[in-house]
Amino acid sequence: MNIGNSGYRFVDLGGIVKPGKAGLTCKVSRYFNEGTRGYNSIMQVDSHVGAHVEAPYHYSDNWDDITDIPFTSFMGRAVVLNLKCEPLAPITRKMLENADRKRLGPGDVAILESPYHIDPVNAPSEDKRPYLCKESAEWFVEKKLKCVAYGSAVATDYSPGDTNAFNELVMSEGILLLKGLRNIEQLNSDIFFIIFQPMPLQGLDACCVRPVAIEGIPGFS
Repeated sequence: MNIGNSGYRFVDLGGIVKPGKAGLTCKVSRYFNEGTRGYNSIMQVDSHVGAHVEAPYHYSDNWDDITDIPFTSFMGRAVVLNLKCEPLAPITRKMLENADRKRLGPGDVAILESPYHIDPVNAPSEDKRPYLCKESAEWFVEKKLKCVAYGSAVATDYSPGDTNAFNELVMSEGILLLKGLRNIEQLNSDIFFIIFQPMPLQGLDACCVRPVAIEGIPGFS
């Protein structure tokens, strides 16, 4: 969507979260506040519901939680990497380099995309997504990225060994993970500005966000 005459184009890379989603706690209740004569909502939400950003605290009590991270880490230049791969393939260095074409720089956000989209909750037997592994993590660390992002086209849970090797390496280097993206196909550009600010609540390993792509900003295209 476009707003006014700014010349910028905005794409919502999140989506509506409906309470009661399978597999994760997501409840919303409402009560009448006698003091203000208005209604308040009470949320009981798993930190990994919907589009969410994960901090290093997700893997170690000694690493940064959401509030230890500068707010500038939750925004920046994003590059979409369209991976060409076979079904159920590990995401290798060569695969990433071919998709990147030397566009990513230090402090960027890499958004991973592939031909194999799936809802892993409702159709796990049809899962053909490529998966992240230690080799993927080593490449991201070398690139000095601030965040690795993806939606329904990439897996981190193919096997416990690959999952732990990937997460522990990127998290130990302070690289954030932005998961649950949607609407990537609605982008007109594969390089743009992205913002995905979480709630600054102490003690969170992750937090739901509303990621927004802004296309057309000079220097971010």
